[in-house]
Amino acid sequence: MDLKKRFHKLVSNYTKDENRIESLWIDIHKHYSEKHRAYHNLTHLNEIFKYVDVYKQHIENYDCLAFSIFYHDVIYNIWKQDNEEKSADFAVKQLSKINIETSFLEKIYQQIIATKTHETTDKDTKWMVDFDLGILGVSAETYINYTKQIREEYKLVPKILYKKGRKKVLQHFIDKPFIYATEEFRNLYEDQAKHNLTNELNKL
Repeated sequence: MDLKKRFHKLVSNYTKDENRIESLWIDIHKHYSEKHRAYHNLTHLNEIFKYVDVYKQHIENYDCLAFSIFYHDVIYNIWKQDNEEKSADFAVKQLSKINIETSFLEKIYQQIIATKTHETTDKDTKWMVDFDLGILGVSAETYINYTKQIREEYKLVPKILYKKGRKKVLQHFIDKPFIYATEEFRNLYEDQAKHNLTNELNKL
């Protein structure tokens, strides 16, 4: 299922206003299609939803998680430290336009915020942060391509500053007892993720 069809099907559970649904989708598409995005784009959303489709039986509230995924990187500015907060705010603002309960919006907000630290005790949110970090545990070749995409997003940052910041991020994940929150992802991807991160760090 393509992203637009997936989004329309999701939102149609809460409103039958096709114009409203299309308007919400256009805003998402516009943000994720910004020219400076080499990784945090529509392809990233597609990759996350591939994981969703594989592990859907484990997810307790699919709609909530799906909304959180669609909006989790909607605001992405490399110079800012509050992208997650702004994305969460944007999600709540947009989804308040349709028939969604406040408690539901609060859950979406918290799930998006969790992608900042990738720390959570909530079951569904654990899946979300693992889906978001799935790229770290891919094959070495695919991971190298990912690092090139991230560097492209930060191309305006001088090399010496980029390396310093990137090393800090890599070391943070390497030092964690576990990168992934779910047992399934730990079993499948933890070792490869640590391997990929360590290799990148050693080459910087």
